[in-house]
Amino acid sequence: MLEVMLVLLLLSLSATMVVATLPGQHYRAEQEGQRLAERLSGLARLAALDGRLYGLQVQAGNWQLKSWRQGRWQPLRLPGGADEHALPDGWSLTLNVAGEVSGNAPQVLILPGGDMTPFRLRYVHDGQPVVEVTPDHDGWPVATDLRDDAR
Repeated sequence: MLEVMLVLLLLSLSATMVVATLPGQHYRAEQEGQRLAERLSGLARLAALDGRLYGLQVQAGNWQLKSWRQGRWQPLRLPGGADEHALPDGWSLTLNVAGEVSGNAPQVLILPGGDMTPFRLRYVHDGQPVVEVTPDHDGWPVATDLRDDAR
């Protein structure tokens, strides 16, 4: 009987973990926005150390980190797929930056000194902004839950 209860417990924990990781209405935009802000901050620090140019390319349904190598923009490869992210259905990204970008160039640049193009990136669900990632007064990206502002 104890073995059966243990198996049922393990199955229920596994099912809970699978359901919690499924995209959809329960998408954790706050956590994803915070992770993106942390990645951008890390790239700014890295750019200051290695003197390289990095960037963030944003499309409606995904973002991707890039680096300038061999005279062109190339996808940046980070462990664990931390270099790009696709949003689930019903979610989109909006990006506000100065100027226009063409081709596969990123819209947000992280310069060799660690400075970053001013930007405002929003995670949007069903037309409503949920999370905003933008540089703070010191230039470091931070994620803000916009739903807290409405309360």
